[in-house]
Amino acid sequence: TKDLADVELDSVKPLVICPSPLVADGLRRLMPPGLEIITISKWVSDFLKVKNQKKSNKAELMLRLSSVWRHYFPEEEAEIFFRAFEIFTELRSFTLNLDLLSEFLKELDEKITKSVLIFWTFLENEKIIDEHKSYQLCGEIKIARPLWLIGFKHLSGVQIDMLKEIGENTDVGVFFPKDVYTETLSSDWIRWIVPEAEAIQEEANGDIDVIYFPKNKLNIVLKTLHEKKKKFDITLASQQIDFHHRQEVALPGQFFKSPEDLFQSRREKYFEALINSLRFNPISLNDMLNRIVDEKKSVLKEQDFISYKILCLMEEALSLYGEFQQQLDLFSVKVLKHILELNSPRVSLATVASDFNSGIYDINELPYREATNPLVIIASSSYGSLKSGESKYSEKMIESLRPIAPLKRAGLEFSYRKHEIMQSLAQSGSLLLMEEGLEQVDLAWREILKDFAINKINSESKYNLKDKKDYLSSRITPGPYTVKHFSASRLQSFIDCPRRYYFSFIEKLDHRPEERMKLGPDEMGTLEHAIISKYFLDFGFEKEFNDLALHKNCETMLAEFLAKNKILLSEKVRLTTFFELLHFSQNGIVFLLDFCKKEGAVSIAFEKELQSNQWNLSGSIDCVVSLPDNLIAVFDFKRSQTAIGSKKETLAFDKLQIWTYLLYMIRHEKSKIHTWGYLNLSETDESQLYNEIAAPVISDLLIDEFSSLIEKTKESLKNEIHFGPNPRLPKVCKFCEVQLFCQKEICS
Repeated sequence: TKDLADVELDSVKPLVICPSPLVADGLRRLMPPGLEIITISKWVSDFLKVKNQKKSNKAELMLRLSSVWRHYFPEEEAEIFFRAFEIFTELRSFTLNLDLLSEFLKELDEKITKSVLIFWTFLENEKIIDEHKSYQLCGEIKIARPLWLIGFKHLSGVQIDMLKEIGENTDVGVFFPKDVYTETLSSDWIRWIVPEAEAIQEEANGDIDVIYFPKNKLNIVLKTLHEKKKKFDITLASQQIDFHHRQEVALPGQFFKSPEDLFQSRREKYFEALINSLRFNPISLNDMLNRIVDEKKSVLKEQDFISYKILCLMEEALSLYGEFQQQLDLFSVKVLKHILELNSPRVSLATVASDFNSGIYDINELPYREATNPLVIIASSSYGSLKSGESKYSEKMIESLRPIAPLKRAGLEFSYRKHEIMQSLAQSGSLLLMEEGLEQVDLAWREILKDFAINKINSESKYNLKDKKDYLSSRITPGPYTVKHFSASRLQSFIDCPRRYYFSFIEKLDHRPEERMKLGPDEMGTLEHAIISKYFLDFGFEKEFNDLALHKNCETMLAEFLAKNKILLSEKVRLTTFFELLHFSQNGIVFLLDFCKKEGAVSIAFEKELQSNQWNLSGSIDCVVSLPDNLIAVFDFKRSQTAIGSKKETLAFDKLQIWTYLLYMIRHEKSKIHTWGYLNLSETDESQLYNEIAAPVISDLLIDEFSSLIEKTKESLKNEIHFGPNPRLPKVCKFCEVQLFCQKEICS
């Protein structure tokens, strides 16, 4: 940033191209006046306009391609289209030569490959200009002045080809942080432009001032700082900051702007109603357009302008969709929902005041901030890690793409982020507010701070932390305890909280009375598992669904369970319980029947016991479906989205159960995985399932990492003595037997 501010210009001023409006605004503040600074999107659009051409945006492209795709795949789920579309657009960024992608396409599922080929052919036949084709066309640009690209953190293969073509007649400069360049690999995009450069001697980073604050006490530290310093800017160290995060740290006289989707709730409500109305029968396009006209009149009378805008966007989308399809079904509605999400106006919420003396900056704005005020960077565990996940492609896929064009690399993205934070912390007056213990658990912060000498500053804040008494410690008989077999639930409980583990698996507390008037969620789950298993035992997976048999099984098995466990239900509660069991069990059965039919299942098994194995793992897998070519599908049944958690949690091993089963099946039974994940019995559409054929997730490295985690967890469990209250997350406590008496965060 300093180099950019001090740059000397020749008599011919360059045209500066940047990736986004945010970067463009920052550069206009920092660089010498009189420079033309525009975004790459505006530059491309202006060039095409001169040639009387127009680029199709992502929403328009998705709408057109979904119509074509539906013609070839009338029965397939929308998720296959979305996956194929995502891969198609990514591949176009590598190259516009389809022949070069032949090896990559061999690694994809047959349906995905066919979809990609259909999309590619359609674009070429219709001469549609997508984003990547527009870059190829821009290679024809002839300009007399130099071209500078500033602020780009990735350039695609097609963009690099464009720059090289322009560079044959024009002086092209790509600005790149010199400290980051020394950490790049030969496969990174900048090395495709500058393969080698002179090594730069890094300067020592020196000292930084750090205030450590207890978890959930950030507001107290900020208030104390504000009273002492009055004016300072704030940056929250994360790429996933929302309005609430900014609002939590905002101080008087401080400006911030936060992107907000004001249309989301009304849009979700609209599509939920539309999906329900089309669940059994499609609607003609003309009828839908007539309905929209009536609805627009209605919402205008109510002055509901957000709903009016949604209806207008829907009307526009349908006019284009109608070129290919004349009726709407559930598939087309799911596509239209994505289209409206892309086309909804971009809105930001901002603070309103007569005067501002400081601001809250996005982490991406750090290089372009005017350093008139001291900077406070806040690092908290609630913001998530600064390191992002690696590629979603398999090793074979990556190897096939590597010679064609540069791939995005998470390590390079982190190098940028580290460089920007370190540069900002090195500025005079900067201060880091860090949650206590964060650098011990977050590798990203450990990497950022390793070359700094840390000056610990006392914030002089009064936290008023109360002395807590541990009422449960006297009930605990210190360990260690001998454990011969490790179930997934036992390991999960220990990771979640050692104290919860003690009372669940050693003392085996159960707060439920022997005679009670309702079933717990775990008991409902046990019953649903048994009902689904019995249905397939009786009827197999090749016959049509038998709702009468399921109805009878639910009645019989519920009555037996209630009698055995001495549970007395009122008639109202019994009926509610029965219909919930029926609904959840039917969802699971219908899903599995459909899956078995679609994938040509060979057999299906429930409660598959884990045999003796090298990890001493025990337990049983809810459902294993054997498929042709020695492939299997592994399903773990859950009763809600909450029980499943997020995709991020799954891939980070926060939930052990499914990974325990995968480790056993892959390493012990040498099975090949086709599909795996959590089947949500309450709403199967909200299941979290992964198709290893269409989009591989599992790798040897990932399984090795999980195996290592299992061994470390077993070792910690076997050596645990005090079983202190140390919950992994606050929500863990909601399911703990002793939550009412436990004083969290006390370490014995």
